Amino acid sequence: MRASAVVGLVVVMVAVIAAFVLPYRGSAVASPRTVTLVALAASLWIGFSANRDAASRLEKIRRGFAVHGDEGRLLRDHWLVYVVVLLRLEMMAVSGLVVALWGSGPNFGVWLLILGGLMIALTWPTIRKTQLLLGRARALREDV
Repeated sequence: MRASAVVGLVVVMVAVIAAFVLPYRGSAVASPRTVTLVALAASLWIGFSANRDAASRLEKIRRGFAVHGDEGRLLRDHWLVYVVVLLRLEMMAVSGLVVALWGSGPNFGVWLLILGGLMIALTWPTIRKTQLLLGRARALREDV
């Protein structure tokens, strides 16, 4: 899981560099302010709803573990949920790059990129988080 998080952070760093290196393209469809506002709204919605989505998916995984009892499967399913969360947070980076290239420019877009990177860093997998997942799943299994 940590390798997945590192890849996510590297993608954000590459996007930050791309935001400043690639030329500003402008938008023929909408004004830069409109592009920025739409990308900002989409980014914030996707990023901040990732936790709620992950919580419901993890609850399903824990209930499934209560039935099958396979810890390897529980951890594999947890990793898949983690990858989905990382992909959602990477969409924040994509939104930041959109703002940098077609919206208000890199000086504003980089803040969305940084926010996405910080949210990925906050999801950093730790032993404590894994033990907490296993403990809660085992408790559900004991209740059955």
